Amino acid sequence: MPNKTIYVQDADLAVFDKAQAVSGKNLSATIVQALRFFTKIGEGKGFEHIEVSEGEDGFYKRKRFIGRELASASVHDDEHSLLTTYVVYETTHGRYAVYIREKKKVPLEQSIEHELKKRIMEKIAGENIGNIPFPSEAEDNVPDSRRLEVYQSIDSLAGRVPADLYRALHEIKDGEFLDI
Repeated sequence: MPNKTIYVQDADLAVFDKAQAVSGKNLSATIVQALRFFTKIGEGKGFEHIEVSEGEDGFYKRKRFIGRELASASVHDDEHSLLTTYVVYETTHGRYAVYIREKKKVPLEQSIEHELKKRIMEKIAGENIGNIPFPSEAEDNVPDSRRLEVYQSIDSLAGRVPADLYRALHEIKDGEFLDI
């Protein structure tokens, strides 16, 4: 295994210690991770810290990675009153992360009815608005599902994302990057 020596000024030792503590890895792995991020950012291809939440119905875990957004699409399923949004990212390791969010759509009539009830209650209550029990705000927060899936190549996304999004990703992959 090749050996590299890094000379560090005494004043910078605390930075090395803190970086290693934050990463939870050995110092070599920490430095490589930092350099990988530094070079991707330096290449000017739009890589940045991405943070998404994964889970269901208000119970979510944060997931973070370094990547860049390539494309996104939303699909409406009127039969099931469902809106599914897909966001595809390229990661620094050359993989493709797909963030999928499925959200039940509240029928327009129901959301209008809810808003009208709220406004009537506000009008009746006037200054005593704090004493009026409003319908649950949970009606406004429709349960949703969020997940992050990682694939090795764009080709492995076939059938897992909408066809138009899949075609757009191939155009992006095969196209040229303009640094304008």
